Amino acid sequence: IRSFDTAPSYQTEKILGNILTEVERDFSIKREDFNIQTKIDPWQMQEGRSRVLYHIESALEKMGSGYFDSLLIHWPVPVFFTETWDAFVEAGKRGLTKRIGVCNVRLRQIKKFCELQKKPDLIQIECNPLRTCTPEIEYCRAYGIAVQAYSPLCKMDTRIRDSEVIKRIADIHGKSVGQIVLRWHINKGIMPVFTSTKPMRVREYTDIFDFKLSQKEIAAISSLNQDYKMYLESCICPGF
Repeated sequence: IRSFDTAPSYQTEKILGNILTEVERDFSIKREDFNIQTKIDPWQMQEGRSRVLYHIESALEKMGSGYFDSLLIHWPVPVFFTETWDAFVEAGKRGLTKRIGVCNVRLRQIKKFCELQKKPDLIQIECNPLRTCTPEIEYCRAYGIAVQAYSPLCKMDTRIRDSEVIKRIADIHGKSVGQIVLRWHINKGIMPVFTSTKPMRVREYTDIFDFKLSQKEIAAISSLNQDYKMYLESCICPGF
């Protein structure tokens, strides 16, 4: 695992920074071999452009890094969006981040950002077989916007864990249900962002690059879509 996702609200920035410093030292792995991204939360956004830049610099200091690979707006609260985005653009010019993006968005918001000449380099959305986000993914693919999926396993909802469709495909490939779902994301050009406290599970979930799903298998898994949403971001971020 060399790609890491954090945020101030996760309270993991300093922990992650300490661990990566140790890994770089003990295993001679360079900073550029990692992909590190963090976010700016609403409580930071409301403080204005200059303070957002301050929070970005503080996060870098906390993590012992000179730059982020990606910097994301965690929740695109409309009233604070423009100033935060302008701060992100400035952070990019200063070399504090390579890419900028937005989390928790729907198609209407992505289109609006592009209309406002604020096209993100990437988005991070809740995406899994129960919520395939096809309109968002197709639009992003057309406009060169990378897509990350958080909760890619939907916390192993029983409709995924016990799905006969996925279990049948898992048996064919000799993989677990979780591995099949993560491979489904990869085959669709989506970067799954998963979490686990179990080393065994992390090893399992990274063992997904020795096989590919067929188009028929991808379509079968996608047919499970119910537009199911665990996190109702529209309650927090109306508008756009």
